[in-house]
Amino acid sequence: MTGLSRPHEPGPPDAAEWDKAAITFATEQLTRVRASATAWTGTVGTLLGLFGAVAVVGGGTTKLADVPDPALRWVIVGLVAVAGALAGISVVTGVRAAQGASLRTSDNWSGSAYRAAVVSNTADALDWLRWARWTGLGAALTVFSIGLLGLISVAAQPSKPATSTAVVVDQAGTARCGSIGRTADGRLTVNGTPAANVRDITPVTACPAS
Repeated sequence: MTGLSRPHEPGPPDAAEWDKAAITFATEQLTRVRASATAWTGTVGTLLGLFGAVAVVGGGTTKLADVPDPALRWVIVGLVAVAGALAGISVVTGVRAAQGASLRTSDNWSGSAYRAAVVSNTADALDWLRWARWTGLGAALTVFSIGLLGLISVAAQPSKPATSTAVVVDQAGTARCGSIGRTADGRLTVNGTPAANVRDITPVTACPAS
């Protein structure tokens, strides 16, 4: 037969409780999002503190002046600027999500208007919080890349051979001061020049001013 509708099936016995819980969740979600944004802003503040002590820029194990390649130094400077911009955006958007716009009342303020305002502000706060998290993560990864580039560039730099400085006196009494080395056949050199008839060698920390 046609034209007959199925009888309405009653809802679950705890449907009213679920409806009440859903309303509570919707109205309290804005508070939770703003609390999360406040916590995230504090985290980014800590990140900024670490950013101020980045190894390549500050007094860490690797300084910008230690990077041997001038082009790489400019790349690192650019990354520092990018990291600072991302961290700043993360702070601003985090504060925007945490504080947001206050709910404005009017003469016809009602429960439905309040609910609509809460839902709208919650959506805005979530959007700002997403921006804060992604930009904060980008800043952290950029800072990590800066330190890694600095460490790799310094580690890849060939080590300089150790040199000794000494005053060399020959048999005629002529003294020369400079870096001591050896030629391929083992002869003593001073500043790269072979020294003959050496009478005395006195190690010094630095050559005396002439």
